[in-house]
Amino acid sequence: MTDAVEDTEEPISAILLNQRYRNHLIGYFSWVSSFQEQREYQATVPLVHIPHEAFNQWEDYASDRILDHYVEPVFSKDEQEALRAFRDVWNSASDDTPQRLPSLEELIGTESWERLRIAAEKALDVFMRRGPFDWDREEFPMH
Repeated sequence: MTDAVEDTEEPISAILLNQRYRNHLIGYFSWVSSFQEQREYQATVPLVHIPHEAFNQWEDYASDRILDHYVEPVFSKDEQEALRAFRDVWNSASDDTPQRLPSLEELIGTESWERLRIAAEKALDVFMRRGPFDWDREEFPMH
């Protein structure tokens, strides 16, 4: 007979949750902004279709319904603007690509994929001004 493992994790605060999402977004912008990182991701996780992953992860982390929750102090005004600017390019690139996306190598070099890469690079630059935040401790504790 095995002992049941109790989940003693307490719910995390909105601040800490946003810090974690912010860190995920930095990682997302990092690989979407780099064709080399996209290729490495594809090689490391061959079952994942990287072009679809680029669109799906954005929806997971920053869909329109989620974006409004990314507020100060975790997301600076510049970062909020960068998210919205990226979203606009993401929407445009999504409209300009077929629903069933071709392979990564077929997309690299296309105007819409380059536009998405550049937008991710710009967003990453904005986010890296402050860099990633702590995963387990609030950087902006509420007093």
